[in-house]
Amino acid sequence: MRRESAMSQRWAGSAATGVFCRAGCHVARDSGCDPYDSPADCLAAGLRPCPECDPMDERINGFDAGLDGALARLAVVRAGPVALHAALLPTPLGDLLAICDAHAVRLLEFTSRPVLARQVRALERAVKGRIVAGRTTATAQLEIALSRYFAGDFERGEVALSPIGTPFQQRVWQELRSLPAGVTIRYVDLAVRIGRPEAVRAVAAANGANPVAILIPCHRIIGSDGSLTGYGGGLWRKRHLLMLESAPAVSGESLDAGRFSA
Repeated sequence: MRRESAMSQRWAGSAATGVFCRAGCHVARDSGCDPYDSPADCLAAGLRPCPECDPMDERINGFDAGLDGALARLAVVRAGPVALHAALLPTPLGDLLAICDAHAVRLLEFTSRPVLARQVRALERAVKGRIVAGRTTATAQLEIALSRYFAGDFERGEVALSPIGTPFQQRVWQELRSLPAGVTIRYVDLAVRIGRPEAVRAVAAANGANPVAILIPCHRIIGSDGSLTGYGGGLWRKRHLLMLESAPAVSGESLDAGRFSA
């Protein structure tokens, strides 16, 4: 969404060049630009990320070098059997890294997540094998499910998930999957739902450790005052996911771009 006067906005797009930048990038200054609220709005306007300032944060994990280059940076296992296959899946909010075995999704994260390297290496240790570029049946099912999701079909579908985590984390993630689109709850509510009302901090930590974005909808957890809280993929993405789902806040107030800003 454009704003008429938004000098403090973090992103700027130019119809002349077809790119969007971080505010202050020389490409934006030199070409003349309009302010935008988020990368999602820039992408929706048909703009592509600037190669100079990396407004999608792809360089954080090496994805500017492509999938093979990123895997070389993220993964540490160089020998042994191939255990999992990784693919980049484009979405309106940027690329997702999908790592799958033959039957299930093991990890699904936006490529800019700062802890992605730690997640990938933990997955390597768990499966005792290499992660290489490629696709499986699970990848194909996931791609269909994501396409439907961003088209407004929020049914869970038949995508099998198999994230690694402790029994407590698995319990939290299972409960998250029971939350329908359009519903948001607080961390304390989630703790009560799993029968551990005293474990709010542990529940928050498990929510933050979720390795399967969107399909395990940790973005549907909000602060006790109904405001947005941290999200590994970036608060701007959380805001757009909730707006896509038309989710109300706990108080019943609607989520809108003016109230929540990344």
